[in-house]
Amino acid sequence: MMICYVCFLYPFGNCVHASDYFVLRFYLQVLELLGFQTCLHSCLEYLGAVQLVGEQKEEKVNVASGPSLDKLEHIMKVFLKTGGKEGRRKGKSEVWKLIKEHYSCDVILCDKYILPSCESCLNSLLNLFKEAATEHIGYLLDEQIALEADNLLWLLDILEDRQAAEQFALMWANQQELAYLHTKFSTKSLHLVSCITARLFVGIGKEKIPAGKHTRQLLIQTWFRPLVDDYSCLRKLKTFDQRIVEENIGRTILKLAPEDQERILSAWFECFLKRGDACPDLRRTFERWSRGSSGKTPFSLSFQYYLEDAAEYLVGMVRAVLNYLLNPSLDFLADFLRR
Repeated sequence: MMICYVCFLYPFGNCVHASDYFVLRFYLQVLELLGFQTCLHSCLEYLGAVQLVGEQKEEKVNVASGPSLDKLEHIMKVFLKTGGKEGRRKGKSEVWKLIKEHYSCDVILCDKYILPSCESCLNSLLNLFKEAATEHIGYLLDEQIALEADNLLWLLDILEDRQAAEQFALMWANQQELAYLHTKFSTKSLHLVSCITARLFVGIGKEKIPAGKHTRQLLIQTWFRPLVDDYSCLRKLKTFDQRIVEENIGRTILKLAPEDQERILSAWFECFLKRGDACPDLRRTFERWSRGSSGKTPFSLSFQYYLEDAAEYLVGMVRAVLNYLLNPSLDFLADFLRR
């Protein structure tokens, strides 16, 4: 498609307007990394040889500023729909570099483009799960599930880097139907979906993702069982750090209300007795909970969680004010007034 676009735009001349030059060249580089090497190489050579039209100094400044958000959205859509492990790895690097260089302070990027992309990938993943739960799972379906899981992990990395992953955590915690379907079929790539849950536990445990009490509780309630079911497969992944994941699952659990801690850790202990190493090793968390629960009075626990709720409210207020100052709009003002 992009080759046709270039040829249609400049079929006979040898001039490219500078405002299009950066976008076309970057777009082609990403697609080349995704596997369209031969034809795209010719287009890249062509763009390298053509002449820029317009006022050179002014136009070169526009080129350096990078593509508009709408064009970036189009680039990301192409990436999110394209498979190929090696090409995607390099493509991620190129798009990530573009975002860091040109949109490091743009708060609209996450709300208008990244989060909607997350919703789109979640909807696609849910549809794939519905199909997998009712039909025979072939190679193509398995690859599509792996692709959407990889997309979501990559988008989560972008959001966390921009300190905007809280909404993603809530979106994932609310995927009850997806978690239910997760238990209804088995496929090679299914455990990759649980990597998203593990990734969120690490981010929340390390306080890099500011998830509220409700989000933490909902995340464990929705996704802890699927994570346990996939744990033996997750441990075999080279990128899976078992110690870090288990440590931060424990931290997330210990931030819950006492009754939730008791319910979750009691269920975990029963599972651990049955499955052993196939279950997350939360023995240290279990010991801390059993010691701590006997040393705190009901009043001190209630006061602790009252302070936590107050802190979450204040953080939300500050975040709403900062968002409004960075991007004055009626949406941010309405969000602030609701708080």
